[in-house]
Amino acid sequence: MIPQNTINTRQQGKPKTIPAPVGGLNGRDSLAEMDAKDAYLLDNWLPNTASVVSRKGNVEFVEALGAPVRSLEVYTGAAGDKLLAFAGGSIFNISTGIASSLSSGKNSDEIVSTMFSNAADAAQHLLMTTGLDTPFYYDGTSIADLTLTGMTGTASTLNSVFAFKGRVYFGQRDKLGFYYLPTGLIQGALSFFDLGQVSRLGGYLVAMASYSGDGGNGPRDYIVFITSKGECIIYDGYDPSDATNWNLVGRYYSAPPIGRKCTFNYNSDLVVITLEGAIPLSEIRRAGDAKASGVENAEYVALTSKLGKFLSDYNVNSDVVGWSGTSYPRAGLLIINVPTINAISGNYYHYVMNTTTKAWSRITNWNGICFAVFNQRLYFGKFDGRVMLGDEGRLDDGDPLLMDAKQAYNYFDDGSGNAAFDRKHFQWANMLVTCDGTPPLSAQFNVDYKETQPDYLNDVEDPSGAEWDTSLWDLAEWGADSNTQRVLITLNKAGVVGSLWARASLQGLTLEWFATGYVYTKLSGLLI
Repeated sequence: MIPQNTINTRQQGKPKTIPAPVGGLNGRDSLAEMDAKDAYLLDNWLPNTASVVSRKGNVEFVEALGAPVRSLEVYTGAAGDKLLAFAGGSIFNISTGIASSLSSGKNSDEIVSTMFSNAADAAQHLLMTTGLDTPFYYDGTSIADLTLTGMTGTASTLNSVFAFKGRVYFGQRDKLGFYYLPTGLIQGALSFFDLGQVSRLGGYLVAMASYSGDGGNGPRDYIVFITSKGECIIYDGYDPSDATNWNLVGRYYSAPPIGRKCTFNYNSDLVVITLEGAIPLSEIRRAGDAKASGVENAEYVALTSKLGKFLSDYNVNSDVVGWSGTSYPRAGLLIINVPTINAISGNYYHYVMNTTTKAWSRITNWNGICFAVFNQRLYFGKFDGRVMLGDEGRLDDGDPLLMDAKQAYNYFDDGSGNAAFDRKHFQWANMLVTCDGTPPLSAQFNVDYKETQPDYLNDVEDPSGAEWDTSLWDLAEWGADSNTQRVLITLNKAGVVGSLWARASLQGLTLEWFATGYVYTKLSGLLI
């Protein structure tokens, strides 16, 4: 009802259509300034160019392995591609969906790995480190320890490994420098290169990665050493022992990185997961070069900048295993895995970016500790010891898929001066969707930043249960096939600004949301 202290001058209702939140999740901008195409909650919807659509579900791929699966690693070689799972100190080949034990007795399941071809036998090897075990390898058949000498302390303190231009590099716990082997070898006598001589911030080496950039003479491949202080030390060359073949390209600075798996490649760029978000190295270099040239306030832009507080709020969990980035081309997604405050018991969020539109949303209820793309499909390990196939089916491990969206608050400005700040009577709305059945939708239209939460409705068969405030379903019938439908919503609320909070509980259905049309009138003669 219209408030009794308001005198309404009868006017013809004004129509306004607002697109679905194709701009994606926004945790950066204030609610009062957020773009109409954005959302400040967008769970399990995937933004596309013209709509947002329900994501797919997940199914069990491998039964419980007896302990949390903290790493998934992929071997690619002549023996065929293999998917390895690490749980409870044991290593399993799970390529076929049936776990086959390869090794046990490891002190850690947190793996950093690299693929490399050994010159001695011309075979591909997956080289792995944990920082608590002697580095080891998988040759497509079996697991064996690497024989390494020449390091300070024991080989078990080596906690990172990376292959670059025919040579294997190792990082060591709490050491600002790296070890390297002779060209073409996976084991043998190590030599040490001290990064402390070139670092300006100190700290210790966290990760190594490669980066393709323009060095002034066209694209080149560089090796990047990332320290605990956020210093990115870039070298060009292939032999650290030869000054003519090993050149310092530059030192660049970002926020401190998070975790030993803080880097991933996206297109031709290298992205670093830091306390300020996931930042492309090209951005770190651009900002650093601009500052060196005297440009004031030159700052890098994080790939995740629009997520804002939705990512930074979890910096308190930077020591929890699971932070990582995964490119998943099959679905056109980029996934940032984030431990929540309860991650010690297996609760994780997965922020996903549409690689075409760069719009973000969040996947909940998967709770993957680690991710891997194997044979173009997405897999993740869980705290309960299972490995799941993601982006599969329309249920979450047999449970309904829970959709949640809070669209940006809108002033419904009609362009007439200060009309945006007028009080309005919101009358009707039509939500334009497609679905291959009758989705149990529920919603609240909230005004003036006072929020009422809609409930999830679970009865798929009975559309009469799906009320929207005091809404009615449109008279059009829902067909068995996916087709466009209008959901008529009775709003009957007064306020200056409004936002739709929509929820759906899907059991085997696909829901796509295109736009919502509203009808409202301006209220005048306010009596305060």
